[in-house]
Amino acid sequence: MTRVTPSAARMAVCLSPDLRYFRQAVFVAQSILAHEPEADFDILIVCEPDDIAPGYAQLPEALRARIKLWNWQHAGEMAELPLSGHMTPATYRRLFLPAVLPEHYERILYLDSDLVVVRPGLSRLAEIPLGDAPLAAAIDMIFLKDFENGPLTAEFRAYRAGLGLPLEAHYFNAGVLLIDRANWRCLRVTEKALAFLRENSERCLFHDQSALNAVLQDRWLPLSPRYNFMGDFLLLDVETDIAPVLLHFVTHPKPWHFDEWRGERRFAELYRSFWVTSPWADEAKNASEATGGLALPLTPEFARFRKRLLAFLETQSFIDCPDGRLPLRAAPR
Repeated sequence: MTRVTPSAARMAVCLSPDLRYFRQAVFVAQSILAHEPEADFDILIVCEPDDIAPGYAQLPEALRARIKLWNWQHAGEMAELPLSGHMTPATYRRLFLPAVLPEHYERILYLDSDLVVVRPGLSRLAEIPLGDAPLAAAIDMIFLKDFENGPLTAEFRAYRAGLGLPLEAHYFNAGVLLIDRANWRCLRVTEKALAFLRENSERCLFHDQSALNAVLQDRWLPLSPRYNFMGDFLLLDVETDIAPVLLHFVTHPKPWHFDEWRGERRFAELYRSFWVTSPWADEAKNASEATGGLALPLTPEFARFRKRLLAFLETQSFIDCPDGRLPLRAAPR
């Protein structure tokens, strides 16, 4: 297994897939490089040898040369952590990255493997000041659903209250984490999150994401939805307004589940076009350019949700935005 070689980069962009998501992690890496081919950061796929999908060695040399495989050797530290549903031990690796990666990485950008980069912008995250905060992340739909007043709103409020969060406290998604390594260690974030998770597993419906939100509360900084454009953002006709860098497919089915996908065709096509030119062309055998459909018109309820959500975003300060304000490209409709 290839090991991380010395590098002058101060930021590591890390993915931590198991075998089920390894191909998707490679897809993320190639989407990063497609938009920032000269980026001054390292792309690490943190995994065990058995997680590497057969055929990886047949990828183009130019792509493999930009991906560093980091051999995960800490499985024993996660043996007693709770698992359920789609959750596997690989998800917990992000908690340990500040402790185990080479010391010269001062900043870590953790990315889930179910996203895609669609425009340049990751390089900026290497230099954005975080002050004394251990991380920056984007507000999750679990909080933003408050502006829908829909069927999940009360459920999500109760869940956040169960973690000890005030109703008005923002709740972040852990699929994109910009970590200041020194601050994370100083605050002992890993140790506190693991302790909370072990003692309150029944309240941690989203596992380490729940625990991180519970122990950090107001100790994190907000990234704009440009860096984690997730869930209902994909359904609200706000992509032109927000101009996202990262699209994050947090719900099931995923765009590469070609037999099941009913979302926009263009998202499935991103994966199909990668599979057919990769060693994993069989992944596209059930796909065609017709997989999925077109964007659906907004229902009256979602139109109201959209208006409330954009109005809220206009009042917020985000560390990645000019003067803190999200530069919405169009007025709310």
